[in-house]
Amino acid sequence: MSDTIQLRARGVSVNFGGNVAVEGIDLDVDSGQIIAVIGPNGAGKSTLINALTGFVPLSSGSIELQSRGSVTDLTRLPSRRRVSVGISRTFQTPRLVPELTVAENVCLGSLWQLVYKRWFEAFGGPAQQKGSRDRFARACEALEEVGVRASPGTPASSLSLGEQRLVEVARVIYSGSAIALLDEPFAGLSAVEQEVLAVEIARLRDSGTAVLLVEHQLDQVRALADRVLAMDMGRPLLEGTSYEVLGASVVRERYLGE
Repeated sequence: MSDTIQLRARGVSVNFGGNVAVEGIDLDVDSGQIIAVIGPNGAGKSTLINALTGFVPLSSGSIELQSRGSVTDLTRLPSRRRVSVGISRTFQTPRLVPELTVAENVCLGSLWQLVYKRWFEAFGGPAQQKGSRDRFARACEALEEVGVRASPGTPASSLSLGEQRLVEVARVIYSGSAIALLDEPFAGLSAVEQEVLAVEIARLRDSGTAVLLVEHQLDQVRALADRVLAMDMGRPLLEGTSYEVLGASVVRERYLGE
């Protein structure tokens, strides 16, 4: 991925019924970088991802995508349209289609299928058969890369929570999106699974993908993040390198209780 891409947020604020969930967040997510967002439960991290991906509206602020010298205003763009400009995500609580197989869920990462939300429209007709085989092969590769042990034909409903998280990351890899927003992807994973996933997230970054990582596992943040934004009560607390932020007394006091 040779083009420089930046997801740029300025003054992002989200209110729910008069309650402030996120306030005054400035954030740049650049191609070939991992930006981690940390903070205690309720800090507004997942709400920030929901705002960036169009799942909740902004109360104020702006979101832009800068690419190839052009600027696209995403502020009021619906979530499905943000997919079309190359933004993919995982969820704090994984969202798989339980009646589909593991491989089929990964293939939902392709834009065409996300737009139409019908498996048969992408795979049902004779003209789609070769493309179907190619997509299945790509899905299997993505599943193998993130360390999913379940067979590609396994129903998604039978997966553990940790396996569901890995399938979501495989779906992001399959999509080939320029920007990946990962919401607590390491939660519920074994040490071995975390190690494999960390390699793949680093590989995403090295391929030129812009990665936003919301994470509680601070050892993974230290190992992966180029920059870190610490949040508290919906507001920015501190931004800098992982060394600067994780070593700061205000962060250790608010986040770690030290």
